[in-house]
Amino acid sequence: MSVSTRREILHAGATLVAGAAVGSLTAPSPTHADVRTKTSFDNDPECNFGHTLLFMDEYYQGTLEILGRLHGEVEHVGELSARAASVMRNGRTVWTSMDSGHMPHYEHQSSRRGNPRLLKNHEKFDQLQKGDMVFTNDCNKSVLQARERGVYVVCVAVNYQDNEFRPRGFTDTTHSNPDGLMLKDVSNAILHTHVPYQQGLVHAPEIPEFAICPSSGTGSGALFWMINAEIADKLSNKNPKPAEQSIAYLDKLTERVKRIKLDRERIRETAVAMARRMRAGGRWFMRSIEYKGFESEITHVASGPMVVNAGDWIKSKKENVLFVNAISPSYKPEVQLAVEKQIEGAYVIGIGPSKSDGVRPAGRLLDIADVGFDNHSPETGGVVEMKGHEGGICPTSGVVGNVIQQMICAQWVDEMVRRGSVPYFFMGHFQEGGSEYNAAMKPFFERQGF
Repeated sequence: MSVSTRREILHAGATLVAGAAVGSLTAPSPTHADVRTKTSFDNDPECNFGHTLLFMDEYYQGTLEILGRLHGEVEHVGELSARAASVMRNGRTVWTSMDSGHMPHYEHQSSRRGNPRLLKNHEKFDQLQKGDMVFTNDCNKSVLQARERGVYVVCVAVNYQDNEFRPRGFTDTTHSNPDGLMLKDVSNAILHTHVPYQQGLVHAPEIPEFAICPSSGTGSGALFWMINAEIADKLSNKNPKPAEQSIAYLDKLTERVKRIKLDRERIRETAVAMARRMRAGGRWFMRSIEYKGFESEITHVASGPMVVNAGDWIKSKKENVLFVNAISPSYKPEVQLAVEKQIEGAYVIGIGPSKSDGVRPAGRLLDIADVGFDNHSPETGGVVEMKGHEGGICPTSGVVGNVIQQMICAQWVDEMVRRGSVPYFFMGHFQEGGSEYNAAMKPFFERQGF
């Protein structure tokens, strides 16, 4: 039996994978979209092949929707931050384990540049004691026991963990609570990241099984810094205005995300260049050396592309694509890598700030890369000015930098599918059937290469 399309594979079942014929996965041939040259794509008729919105625009709109909905959390954030500040003044600890996912793990670490280090990272709950407070994604007996010991528990709803705000049966048992507990059962309060429970923001008709291009880094990251900004303000000022700093952070972040739209045409041009190279045999590699969160959020991530960092660099050096995503304008190891791979023939895409605290250094990543995208986050620390924290606290560089790389990824998919080359993506293991889906798709991805 010949199984040649993704939909047919799913209908046939995973048991057919090993014996499925793959003769249809031939080398891509040139298409009208591949040779067509157009710098302006407003009202592009080529969009009318199953969707009328470019994938990068869908991701952008979904991001703004998440940020907009977070405004509905600011009052609650202000109240909980006031409690957290009181806990700290009483000599107790405010903990955090609201970092489920890839990039959030790095974004929320106390070592993250711009973190005021007010919240203490933890993994186990047995160290939390009466009078403490915790912001967590977890929902299990350990959390419940902590609350019963007198810990004030704030559960933060995310896509990676089962909760009462998604369809029953969607979550795989590996990410469900075996005790049948929900967030309301173990917490004193609940906050929302407003990340969709599938976590992807792009609904590609050619990949109907799930939404692609992850967004947990946006919702989780923004909420985390809103909380930090509020707590820092309440600890520093005798009469802080309610929710002032969380609103200020969210407004600044949103304004910077909106600036990305100015690069809309360059994002598409970049995506076209990527598509041409990868259809010619190139592979896509991603590096973020100083801050590893960017690389983690696009490599082997739920709703992310299978191709990133999966190929052999040596095999197709002159057709490869290299992303370098940065939080500093000229971090030496990242600049050196960009130059080295560019010399080898790779198409280098740089993302990062254009300045650092008002200083424009020589040898910037954005100047060296074949195409550079400013993350509009020039502060050493963050956008909230706070006494005792030179360079500010609460950065936007992580969220904005990730939104840019995800928009490029989204448009790369768009350019690939309009050329008849549908890439493979990871379904989240937190979704029922996700592990089985990924195992079934793996041999087809390996044969196709993207």
